[in-house]
Amino acid sequence: QLENQILGVCREGDLPGEMIPYVYFEYLRSREAQRLVPIFHHNAIDILTLACLTAIVPAAFRDTGRDSLERLGLRRGEEFLGIARWLIAAGEEEKGLELLKRAIESGLPDCHLFSVLWKTGQLEKKLQRPHAAVEIFSELAGCRNEFRVAALEELAKYYEHEERNLAIALEFTQQALLFGETPELLNRKARLERRLQKPRTKRLI
Repeated sequence: QLENQILGVCREGDLPGEMIPYVYFEYLRSREAQRLVPIFHHNAIDILTLACLTAIVPAAFRDTGRDSLERLGLRRGEEFLGIARWLIAAGEEEKGLELLKRAIESGLPDCHLFSVLWKTGQLEKKLQRPHAAVEIFSELAGCRNEFRVAALEELAKYYEHEERNLAIALEFTQQALLFGETPELLNRKARLERRLQKPRTKRLI
């Protein structure tokens, strides 16, 4: 996956690694040298991509600046995404978040875009930047995608706990319920409705 994410290499017609032992034993049985050609081809690609990754990955970890990555030949959204995933897995969440944003700016296919937006919003929230997270969750909540309900629920949490606006929190919860009922959403709806119905204590002057 790494060679595909960072180098953009997509192997076509390549012998799968798990098939190599079988092909090799077939060669031992038949002694037909041509059976080894797919193995040599597979190994040659392994060596070439490993050499490229060895040159790119350590340098990208040291400096994630735009100019530095462009000098390494990294310009595609998928390439930034591949490095970002490795940085996040290594605990470099700030650097990883920066590259996730750059991946979005550079353009990603829909199969990656929505999951990257979701991950970006989650990281912004984790890094104590709720307003940035809300912007992303609002974007996800506004269009059809697999994270729409989860984004609506995150918005409901934000308005309940951060803004203390129970009416808006209930509105987002109800929107999420339109796409499917879950025990968590139903409990949230019931709790918000109870809190909204509860009379407020008036202060004595």
